[in-house]
Amino acid sequence: MGITDFFRGDRTAVSKVEAEQVNAVALAEIQKEIEVCKKEKDDNGDETGSECSGGCDSEDIENGEAVFSKLQIDYDTPLLNSSKCPKLHFVVPSSKIDWAHDACMENVDSVEYKISKWCESHMEQYEKIGEGQSLTCSVTSQPIDIMDIDVMRHKKNNVLILPYFIWINDLKADRVDETLNELVPIILNKELTKEQVIERFPNISLASDKSFVFICSHTTRDKRCGVTAPYMKKVLDKLLQAHGLYRDNSDFRPDGCRVTFINHVGGHKFAGNVQIYLRDTQTLIWLGRVTPKFLPTIFEHLILPENPTLPLPEKVRCVRKYQKW
Repeated sequence: MGITDFFRGDRTAVSKVEAEQVNAVALAEIQKEIEVCKKEKDDNGDETGSECSGGCDSEDIENGEAVFSKLQIDYDTPLLNSSKCPKLHFVVPSSKIDWAHDACMENVDSVEYKISKWCESHMEQYEKIGEGQSLTCSVTSQPIDIMDIDVMRHKKNNVLILPYFIWINDLKADRVDETLNELVPIILNKELTKEQVIERFPNISLASDKSFVFICSHTTRDKRCGVTAPYMKKVLDKLLQAHGLYRDNSDFRPDGCRVTFINHVGGHKFAGNVQIYLRDTQTLIWLGRVTPKFLPTIFEHLILPENPTLPLPEKVRCVRKYQKW
């Protein structure tokens, strides 16, 4: 099978069960947050997919699809609203691709532990403030500073705050509560501009990346994610490389896309789980049941263009366009 076969089949490959789960009401709910791609048809009236503009590797896709074909995935449960869009998503680097069962709870002295506990204890307080439904903390495979002894001892780390694309640099574990108590109300209420926040908090900076893509790889929680995530990342990385958007851990050029592994996000039965945060439109698109053959279409419509549109609404677990800040 060639790469054009994948593209011509990217829509028809969605199972009939999945397609029927997105009725007019569900589609209208999605379209409130993001424009859905129009389904193009060929001369025979069959739906066509996107054209690949570079970086598509049919062998990588076939290998990944072969792995997915052996897994038991839940295609019967509707995906839409099977997850919650966060008010704030705190992302902590770990330099790992797998973690303990409760990743943020592994070390009680760590930054991620303190943030996770803060989120739990403050959710009710912020329930009706800001957009989204939850305060959440995750760890990712993004690199830590191995030359900093406090970082290696989990007493300090950088923290990415999404969907607002800001970094808290060198946040110490014993200052998590103090920092978040002051910063979170400002962000959720948009009391200050980003520029004013940076002036007020010297350890805060803007993330220069145009987008972040998180792929669940938490093998300890569910082997399906651990097995499939590397195939997904490999396909997506090649697409990014072909368009000058790929950024590895030592590449700090602005306006790229970073693809990284993340711990348990919920819903392993819907593997592969992919979270896409877009800076310029300040949008989160959380997809489930994504396999390698869908990634070129997702890339072409969501990550590459200045004005993203949503392909495959059947794959949406949740989606939200946040107010600009």
